[in-house]
Amino acid sequence: MKVAGIVGGMGSLSTVDFLQKVVERTKAEKDQDHIRMVVDFNTAVPDRTTALLHGGEDPTPYLVDSVKRLEMAGADFAVFICNTAHAFLEKVQEQSNIPVLSLPELAVERLRKKGIGEAWLTGTKGLIKSGVYQKAAQKVGMILHIPNSKIQDHLMQIIYSVKAGELSKAEKIWYENVEPSLGGSVLLGCTELPVVAKSQRFNVIDLNMVWAEIVIELCGGKLK
Repeated sequence: MKVAGIVGGMGSLSTVDFLQKVVERTKAEKDQDHIRMVVDFNTAVPDRTTALLHGGEDPTPYLVDSVKRLEMAGADFAVFICNTAHAFLEKVQEQSNIPVLSLPELAVERLRKKGIGEAWLTGTKGLIKSGVYQKAAQKVGMILHIPNSKIQDHLMQIIYSVKAGELSKAEKIWYENVEPSLGGSVLLGCTELPVVAKSQRFNVIDLNMVWAEIVIELCGGKLK
């Protein structure tokens, strides 16, 4: 079985959410049935959206450092548990000795095969500007709808509220200002969003869960 290298800490609670979902989705009767992971909880990585939109510090050296630490710890491949970090993926891949995989591309391919042909994309303004998901969707013939700037502002408030541990505030903004404006299928394209974003009206696609399933299978584990 392969060892997964997890670049986490972007943010902290969302990384824990991802790891929990890996455990929950693994078909296992004993400890030895679970996959092996090496996690670098790198909370020092500069804000990705600030770097993309406002000329903030480049996160690339920090991401490269994490991948190198994971390689030294025995990881066979690495993944970022942060959607917006994938805007820097190619630069990191150029400086890494182990494969650094694009979870957005793998996730979109997986969803398209399951019949999802159209969806709303929610996430940081940096992610949306980067075009990471738009490019991945175009390759597989999926149509993505982008929320207007007002909804994007609310999404940023939710994301940073989750990072600050203000979950009640984040839930309130979601249900009052974002959820009513969406429909059909909605990609939760920020690892903070699945912590609070739910809906009884439309198909919420938790990319943390999709990523967990992908990593389990890449490591040779079995899904429940």
